[in-house]
Amino acid sequence: MIRGIIFDCFGVLYHGSLDQLFELTPPDRHQELRDLHHSYDYGYIDKKDFFEGMGILMEVSAGQVEKICNKEHVRNDRLIHYIKTLRPQYNTALLSNVGRGFLDNLFTSEELTALFDVEILSAEVNIMKPSAAIYELTADKLGLKPAECFMVDDVQANIDAAKEVGMLGVTYTTTDALQMALRPLLRGPYA
Repeated sequence: MIRGIIFDCFGVLYHGSLDQLFELTPPDRHQELRDLHHSYDYGYIDKKDFFEGMGILMEVSAGQVEKICNKEHVRNDRLIHYIKTLRPQYNTALLSNVGRGFLDNLFTSEELTALFDVEILSAEVNIMKPSAAIYELTADKLGLKPAECFMVDDVQANIDAAKEVGMLGVTYTTTDALQMALRPLLRGPYA
């Protein structure tokens, strides 16, 4: 039974602008987004046409698309909201290969406390993913066995390493896909 859910930071809670565009585009239009992005990358369309095309896909203005694209790290607000709904019944942890100074620029201490029971940052524990020790440490800090934990990361090697210590996990693509993966494992109104 899953009692704890562990989240990576970059590529999951925060991601690059293209990831954000995918998150905000209806799933049935993702191929159109890929095609539009490739057209832009190959130089078949200019930036203005890309922003306008993305605006149509996302049903927002080209200016809003440009703002998203100009940000280096984009907060995954849908996932952060989902974590808040899980908190009453599940232990949650942040596990990231990063130092505290960088994380402090992304979350306030109040936000971290509201979202996570535990924060494990590689620079503070001198262990990095995909080392088995960091997954075991995270489960231990949550007061759980690895088999009671579910890892969410955008890097497949990190998910594979978590599974090797007994955790379940999924490679993050979108919040919708994560919710579908977790649904059969959750209990009560969170399923």
